[in-house]
Amino acid sequence: MIYLSQGEHMRSSMVFKQLAAAGMASLALASATTSPASAETFRAGIWQKEGHDFTIRTSASTSASKISTIKDPDTRVPCGGERCTRNNDGGSYTCWSGGPSGNDWYKVHWAGKTGWVAAWCVEVGRI
Repeated sequence: MIYLSQGEHMRSSMVFKQLAAAGMASLALASATTSPASAETFRAGIWQKEGHDFTIRTSASTSASKISTIKDPDTRVPCGGERCTRNNDGGSYTCWSGGPSGNDWYKVHWAGKTGWVAAWCVEVGRI
């Protein structure tokens, strides 16, 4: 058995505490860098095209109820995953006078609701 003087005991206790703290910090760092939550993930989303407002609707149709009209060019609306779900059989639309038209719609999530946005009226990508 090894006996330490009071000074040696205090120093060894201090060293032990420092080692324990360093070990806990290392453990926290290791778990943070290997956890699935920290893996690089991204979400797809949509935003204004050429500065034009766009409307989020309750279904893929211009006659469906509006959830919101996005007027801020910096607003990004999430699609809900890494890709935007597309409905190619939605109602027909024209984005703006002289603008694109089609019947493709993107499924989005906004204000706690699921909605649809005319695909040719917005830009889509990583947000």
